[in-house]
Amino acid sequence: MTSRVRFAILLALLIIVDALLLQLLTTATEAGTLTDRLISLGAGLVAALILHRIAPMARDQARQPGFWPLVAVGLVLNYGVFAGLTSRAPHVQPLVHLGFSWACTLLFGGFGLYRIRRWRN
Repeated sequence: MTSRVRFAILLALLIIVDALLLQLLTTATEAGTLTDRLISLGAGLVAALILHRIAPMARDQARQPGFWPLVAVGLVLNYGVFAGLTSRAPHVQPLVHLGFSWACTLLFGGFGLYRIRRWRN
């Protein structure tokens, strides 16, 4: 499995679990949207990390310098955009905020990966 396909599968799993669990939590609990988002994001990360350990990986792709700090900053950005949108427009569905925050994170991550690969070469 190539690294791009593996990365796309892990990212898709993270986003799908995050969206499904957020929708379930916001309709079933009264904990608050931001708390529900932390729980759904954490569950998505756990699911993606489990699949990351199970799925085969090429030996040369095992250690990519600069990738995990980019992921950490991207997730903080993701939650920050979601929290900002939720506080400014609480009448909008949380899944709309989730979609926009993931779009911003994917743009940030794409630019970051481009810069990392350009720096390494």
